[in-house]
Amino acid sequence: MWIIIKDILVNVLFILFPTLFYFVFLREDGREREKVISKFFFVLLFSVILTMILPAVYSDEFKYDLRIIPIILGFMYGGMFPGLSLTTLMLGLTYFLYPVDFYTTLGNYIIASVVLIILSKFYHTQSTKVKLLILTGFYFVIASLRAIYFIANGYFDQVEITIYLSVITLFTMVCVIALIEALNRQIMLQRELEHIEKMNAISQLAASVAHEIRNPMTTVRGFLQILSGSKEIPEADRSFITISIAELDRAQTIINEYLSLSKPQKNSLEVIDFSKVINDSIQVISTYAIINNVEITKSVDEALKVKCFKHEVQQVLINIMKNGIEAMEGSGKMHVSAVRKDQWVEVIIQDNGSGIPKDQLKRLGTPYFSTKEKGTGLGLTVSFEIVKRMNGIIDVQSQVDQGTTFTIRLPATISIENEVYI
Repeated sequence: MWIIIKDILVNVLFILFPTLFYFVFLREDGREREKVISKFFFVLLFSVILTMILPAVYSDEFKYDLRIIPIILGFMYGGMFPGLSLTTLMLGLTYFLYPVDFYTTLGNYIIASVVLIILSKFYHTQSTKVKLLILTGFYFVIASLRAIYFIANGYFDQVEITIYLSVITLFTMVCVIALIEALNRQIMLQRELEHIEKMNAISQLAASVAHEIRNPMTTVRGFLQILSGSKEIPEADRSFITISIAELDRAQTIINEYLSLSKPQKNSLEVIDFSKVINDSIQVISTYAIINNVEITKSVDEALKVKCFKHEVQQVLINIMKNGIEAMEGSGKMHVSAVRKDQWVEVIIQDNGSGIPKDQLKRLGTPYFSTKEKGTGLGLTVSFEIVKRMNGIIDVQSQVDQGTTFTIRLPATISIENEVYI
């Protein structure tokens, strides 16, 4: 019995060591982890192979291993396709190593895969405690069915081993999941600290030059206003002065926006007609789109309500649409859609421009990074920060030479009898 337990504990090492190695040396974000060809997938496959090659052998008929743990991790932290790929490869290895057990294993893991796919749909939205309870309950059902099978077929000597195996498996699974969640939080905190440091650098730079820039801008604006009131200036030239004043005002607004990155937002969130804001933003950018031979289409649901900063959210929409137009060199098409999805209002801005390479996509929204030759990257940095302050989310998907899709999600509100409920 103790030899069996010792071999099962060796399987525990086959799970823990590769997982630790992955999080220490082979870090990936969630999007990379969900790919079939990812470092996380190969680490889990390595664990599956080791546990199957070196199982705890009771007899030729009964062999025990912990392959179920990397399979569960594949579905929960990789996604459906990595999980199914891992299961398929495991079944192939079972066919060659233990052909007698193949059909039983096939049936068991088909059922397990269906259940894990269902659980994975809401797994990531839960707290760590709930995640542990979900997977503990899932494995408890598996262990109970195994024990019932042994009792029903008279294999009473295997029931005791099943109890030990179940306890060790549950303990290992809880440890691994707690470890993954803790390391994920550590990675997120580290990235948040890096982001805060960059925002502080921007704010210090902006604060140091803002005063010196504002003074000459105010002087120039004052002289331009005096000139615009002169009767000696032709009307054709007066329009140039008006444009210059407007551009100075816009420059002043940009300075304030960059300064606001590090300052607490004094304005309170307000419930707005988001459908109107989106349509107004499209109308504002439409002239720029026509100049660049870009056709903008839209499908915006009516009566969408969100609680946000009205002018700031319009700035985000215009900035992202402007970037999309500039990415379509010569001509192109852009589609803007907005719908209510559960507790979110989702805005999708999709273009068929040049796209963004995967290595650059990770850095999008970071200060001073831009895919444009003369860009500073601060426009998207401001946009990401504004959406974050409004408790929203920005997701970017892109493929080179096919286009880019920005998805903006903001908390939705509903209006009932002139009262707004969050």
